[in-house]
Amino acid sequence: MKQADYPIVNTLEKSMTKANRPAWCDVTSAAVLKGVNTGHFDRHYHDCNEYWLIAKGKAKIWIDGTEYYIRDGDCVCLRKGLEHDILELYEPLVGWHFEDATPDGGRTGHLHKTEADARGHAVPKLPLPPDFPTASK
Repeated sequence: MKQADYPIVNTLEKSMTKANRPAWCDVTSAAVLKGVNTGHFDRHYHDCNEYWLIAKGKAKIWIDGTEYYIRDGDCVCLRKGLEHDILELYEPLVGWHFEDATPDGGRTGHLHKTEADARGHAVPKLPLPPDFPTASK
């Protein structure tokens, strides 16, 4: 099979992009959640929808002005254009993210409203707060 037709991309080795995805695939990007556990993250948005599949871990995130807790098994659905951020880590996040098709004229990657957002910020690693939910809402 030609690489362009091969249906498997190992995202532990390299993020899936237009350069290595199957020719018929419209997913803009897919990768293991790597940078989220570094203690640094950038508030950003995308010109396409993005999804985080959390296999394991716990954190507080921010989506367009609202804070949410995420945990094992959650799928975070981020509509295009909504800014999102990771505010606090309680356990390292293990999982994947993927971005669906970028519309014609759309931009790929992290998009920022300000230079400060592009520089990012420290993400503290904290003990699990007492109000952290034991089940999804």
